Amino acid sequence: MNFSKDSNEKKKKELDSKSSKATKSVSTSFIKILVFAFLLLIIVGVCAGLGFVKSIIDSAPDINVEDIVPKGYTSFIYDQDGNEIVQLHGSNANRIFVELDEIPTYLQDSFIAIEDERFWQHNGIDVKGIFRAIFTNIKEKSFSEGASTITQQLIKNNILSTETTLQRKIQEQYLAVQLEKKSDKKTILENYLNTVALGRGTNGVQAAANKYFNKDVSELTIAESAVIASITKNPSFYDPVTYPENNKRRQTRILKKLIEQEKITQAQYDEALKEDVYNNIQIVNKSYAGNSSYSYYVDEVISRVKNDLMVKKGYTETQAFNLIYRGGLSIYINQDTDMQKIVDETYTNEDFFPKKNVDYSVILDYSVTVKDKDGNKKVVNKNKTFETDQEANDYIEQLKKELTGEGYEIVAENPTYIPQPQSAMVIIDQHTGQVKALSGGRGEKVGNLTFNRATTSTRSPGSTFKILAAYLPAIDTAGYTLATVIDDVPTQFPNEPKGWPKNYDYKFRGLTTVREGIRYSMNILAVKTLNDIGVQTGFDYLINLGFTTLIDKKTVNGKSFTDKGLSLTLGGLTKGVTVLELTGAYAAIANNGVYIEPTFYSRVLDHDGKLLMQKEPATRTVMKETTAFLLTDAMVDVVDHGTGKKVKFTGMPIAGKTGTSTGDKDLVFAGFTPYYTAVVWKGYDIQKEQRYLNYHKKIWKEVMQRVHEGLPRKEFDRPSGIVTAKICTESGKLAVPGLCDKDPRGSTVRTEYFAKGTEPTEPCDVHIKATICKDSGLFATEYCPESSKEEKVYIQRLVPFVPEEWDPRRPPTIQDRQYELPPSMIGEYCNIHGPEPEVPDILPPDFIDPDGDNNNNNGNSDNTDVNSDLFTPFLPNEHNNDPDSDNTND
Repeated sequence: MNFSKDSNEKKKKELDSKSSKATKSVSTSFIKILVFAFLLLIIVGVCAGLGFVKSIIDSAPDINVEDIVPKGYTSFIYDQDGNEIVQLHGSNANRIFVELDEIPTYLQDSFIAIEDERFWQHNGIDVKGIFRAIFTNIKEKSFSEGASTITQQLIKNNILSTETTLQRKIQEQYLAVQLEKKSDKKTILENYLNTVALGRGTNGVQAAANKYFNKDVSELTIAESAVIASITKNPSFYDPVTYPENNKRRQTRILKKLIEQEKITQAQYDEALKEDVYNNIQIVNKSYAGNSSYSYYVDEVISRVKNDLMVKKGYTETQAFNLIYRGGLSIYINQDTDMQKIVDETYTNEDFFPKKNVDYSVILDYSVTVKDKDGNKKVVNKNKTFETDQEANDYIEQLKKELTGEGYEIVAENPTYIPQPQSAMVIIDQHTGQVKALSGGRGEKVGNLTFNRATTSTRSPGSTFKILAAYLPAIDTAGYTLATVIDDVPTQFPNEPKGWPKNYDYKFRGLTTVREGIRYSMNILAVKTLNDIGVQTGFDYLINLGFTTLIDKKTVNGKSFTDKGLSLTLGGLTKGVTVLELTGAYAAIANNGVYIEPTFYSRVLDHDGKLLMQKEPATRTVMKETTAFLLTDAMVDVVDHGTGKKVKFTGMPIAGKTGTSTGDKDLVFAGFTPYYTAVVWKGYDIQKEQRYLNYHKKIWKEVMQRVHEGLPRKEFDRPSGIVTAKICTESGKLAVPGLCDKDPRGSTVRTEYFAKGTEPTEPCDVHIKATICKDSGLFATEYCPESSKEEKVYIQRLVPFVPEEWDPRRPPTIQDRQYELPPSMIGEYCNIHGPEPEVPDILPPDFIDPDGDNNNNNGNSDNTDVNSDLFTPFLPNEHNNDPDSDNTND
């Protein structure tokens, strides 16, 4: 490069030239324009944003203090005919108003600590909390952290909708600031604590204290207060009864915040952590529900309307309950009140349950409040099972003596008697999916939204799952028919112990059709079927049939759980299923293979009579129409000739299936007519073996017989795709005249139904005919006299089973083995009858010629002696030396 003086001067002149200056000037101006345009864009954007925000604020409703106090109208429930059956009053909204000074300070502090720790300082919006939430959500890569203040939550729950939009959020923040200008903090906190949703239908801290601890809110401990405050974030997830471990984590977090904020002392913190609060929780309904006449059906309607408002309309749980109880709604339900009356009358009639001295017990749920001389109160809760009511009463009296003996005075008590065993029932119109009637339990129903054994309790369905998990998919997609023959013999299944399963009667029937397997509820046949088609196939069909409680795969404390096993078809489940969902699945069979989601209500109108929600049930085809018919016809056999005979009543065809879990802990009957499908369950709330196993069938028969009174007889629909064929029940193939009808047990020929195209085309290959010699018991030969010959028909297994190979010490007895051609006979022929012996050429010396010539040399002239030991004459009445002979003298 050239760095000389002349060169540098030249470059300087070039830089100072006019053209260079002009270029530099243009560049600088362009940058200034860009900066100005950018600033202008920002200003315009900010102005537009401010204008947008201002328009949202201008559209926000005015707010006054009275707006945050819940108000409402009575809601009405109407049956399927439009008759009013229940009024939902605001006073029954599971809320008991309590003033702020009656709420312990540490309970107030618990809510503030976890929901809005700067509540006493901010003006309705917590700016610091907003930035903290943004930072936390970015750091955690989630949106788990919120920034809504208590004031904002109060406005959201009582004034605004729950739409998750920017407009609603801006209005919420604006109204929070406005409210705090018009109201003091204590009023806001008081209304919040009386409206906050705390799970299980409770709103407000007083109702929650009653429900979870059977206490007045003023009596709550620090630990109990933290439990209740923990529920707010997600009432279902932090339910202290269902998910105590989740609630415990949040309770501990609250207690840590309380000590950090110096709201409690270290000693109080330590005591609260040690308190075994979850064992003290009691689910009791106090006076706000004690006078309720809500049935189990109405309870379920309220629960489902609430859930649909939350899912479909975006309401919070509190808002949904407020709307149901105070929104002036008109709720039209699917209940048939006449049918419901029949169910209720049956479930209150003790004749349909074990007598009090037979297979009976009672669960006592007893709560008693006592007060000492200084006015200090304590609550004692007991839950025990007794064999008789008298034993329970004696226990209460003894407990009272012990309590009062300690210097206490009884100020309140609440005994509840729950008779055992319990039962539940659901009736569905299979053509519409509408639930017409149900019972959630026997005995007096105390309170609203109580435990419903028909819709909430999950129990084993027993053998009712054989139809749904095994035979339905096998017939629908795997080529099975009702004539398919399965050998009912001991079988070793993969990953199962030897000898599992056994049939309920511990017998083995041998070659058996699917129809017979359904009729007599045979375990081995069902397991073999599921094993053949694959567990995943059976599981998929069950999911499609509407079951929501089945476990695909779940790990708890390092242990894996799944319902994908061969025990699935016997009802061996991790959690079980509800009576409602089992009824819905059987209703799909009754409805020609179309599943309709069970529904409790049809529509909901708002206070102005406008449609708020309409229930449109999910509908889908879950099996072929022909499959539904074949299963139905087989289940008619169950009722007519099999395990379900006790449910039969005249005048209407009935199809159904019995179910019994291991140890007789759960008894089920699922059945249907051309009109309705019904399932009944019976068992103990605390599972144990039952001694009397037919009461549930008596209930089913009583209810369904009365339900069908006056209805014209109908037959089950037979689809056009159904054909018939004469089959042999030993092979499942076409019957062979003169063979299958000559089975020693009687004719095995049956006319069977088939889906067109699945009927057999080959003749029976199990029956064989043989001519037997009655004298030897072996195959006859040409030498056997005709009088000794006998034609017999035997069966011959295509897949042999030898009992001695299964268990040499105790070979299992197979009922049809006596009719099987014994393997020892194969290739063996009569060893008694044979050809007459020929006269020998050499005769003994004393042989007398019948011709009289005494010629004993057979043409030889010399009298040669012959050793007589060389000839043993044939003596027909002597014992022969055949080792297989029965050594019987004729």
